[in-house]
Amino acid sequence: MLSQLEFAQLVDGPAIDREIERLTKKRGGWLDVAQILSRRINGTVDWETLGPAGSRFSVIGSRGEAVLFDDRHDSTQIIKLRGREENGFGTAGFGCILVRNDRGMIEYGPGTIEQALERERLSWELLGFGCELEDLIGDGVGMLLAQRFIVGTTPTDKEITAWMTRHGWEPLRERRDVSVTLRDFAWQRDGIGAFDANDTNFLKSEADGELYPIDLIVWPLPD
Repeated sequence: MLSQLEFAQLVDGPAIDREIERLTKKRGGWLDVAQILSRRINGTVDWETLGPAGSRFSVIGSRGEAVLFDDRHDSTQIIKLRGREENGFGTAGFGCILVRNDRGMIEYGPGTIEQALERERLSWELLGFGCELEDLIGDGVGMLLAQRFIVGTTPTDKEITAWMTRHGWEPLRERRDVSVTLRDFAWQRDGIGAFDANDTNFLKSEADGELYPIDLIVWPLPD
């Protein structure tokens, strides 16, 4: 386990500053992205203790559930920082899971550390790819997940549909108990859901031409 100070000193602080400045200059909706990145870092560690230029973790960006970093000690992987709802990670928490809302609709809910790790276990078991635990930060303040770096391109929707179908998944686009904003990219197999299966969460590898699901939400469909 890393203390908050130990993790902060591994993060390239000037790179964080440059990314926030870059996003802020783009204005519009990018201001929100910059603010989320700022909250996620400042909520997890003391900003003043971030490491110098060239430190191990260099920010790539903040998207969806995580802050993404290049790992200068291991170029074969990327690192994902996830954290608490109140620290800028919002309704994802440590990683979205599937829940039913008050109207009985399946939607996303915030996951705990334990649920995030179970989600990754299911991803490896059912999709053949996922993240592994790199480290925990402080007293449950954050977690670092490592995922193999894939050099590739964005697959088409047709390629993703073919891949999911070939691996035994069934689309949920006609399920009326799945939130309308989620159902177009929702699948199930043997009672397990695989959600957010869109082109932002797959890569087509340049090395072998295979598709790799990099960030799907794999969780049992709630009763």
